[in-house]
Amino acid sequence: MKLKGKVTIITGASGGIGSITSKKLLEEGSKIVLVGRNKNKLKRTLEELDDDNNVLSVTSDVAHESEVLNVVEQTISAFNKIDILINCAATINDPVPFHLMTEDQWSDLINVNLKGTFQPIKSVLPIMMEQNSGNIINISSLLGMRAIPNVPFSVYGVTKSGIIMLTKNIAVEYGQYNIRCNCVAPSTIRSPLLEPYLQDEGAKKVLESSFPLKRIGEPEDVANAILFLCSDESKWITGTVIKVDGGISARL
Repeated sequence: MKLKGKVTIITGASGGIGSITSKKLLEEGSKIVLVGRNKNKLKRTLEELDDDNNVLSVTSDVAHESEVLNVVEQTISAFNKIDILINCAATINDPVPFHLMTEDQWSDLINVNLKGTFQPIKSVLPIMMEQNSGNIINISSLLGMRAIPNVPFSVYGVTKSGIIMLTKNIAVEYGQYNIRCNCVAPSTIRSPLLEPYLQDEGAKKVLESSFPLKRIGEPEDVANAILFLCSDESKWITGTVIKVDGGISARL
């Protein structure tokens, strides 16, 4: 077991990437704290894991400091420490040209993607500093590294780019406390949002053909990269971005 005795907080735990990551880390011996806004989805994830002794579920909006501090308090109360934080909580808007975006759309992306990464990191750092150890993994996106013609996700891309720079700065600033911070940047991953396009065989083939590996990513592909960064196999890796993109960035 690669993570035996570790305690991991996972935000966005009821989503595709979050739920599969939770399962993998639990199998590797980590105690898991599931965090999400949707109580019913979180309950389903908890039931799927089926391990009351090693899994705690906390409903929380991670953009709000008081709610995140409650997550931290409950984690310490249940498991006495925090070794790993995985920031999976995220949202994406429907494709819309930048000049047509509303202020509410902008604010939602900033709050969930940026504040929802910032607040958990800020809240766990004092504990990790006291422990003189910690491991933070953030989820960005390939859209945080490059703009794609005819794919209007400008503000989403800005938030994901911000996560990359936050990762690098946390790694540099807190490395002196033996705290690592890394980032995973996926490209197109199978999700409910994407599923309607995949039902069209023609659209599916066009999409898959754009990747050197000739398929889109699965949530498990991202979860495997996260697991690597959680483990001691990556203990001298910090401040880096791992692209999980089927090779598409290599050809552009």
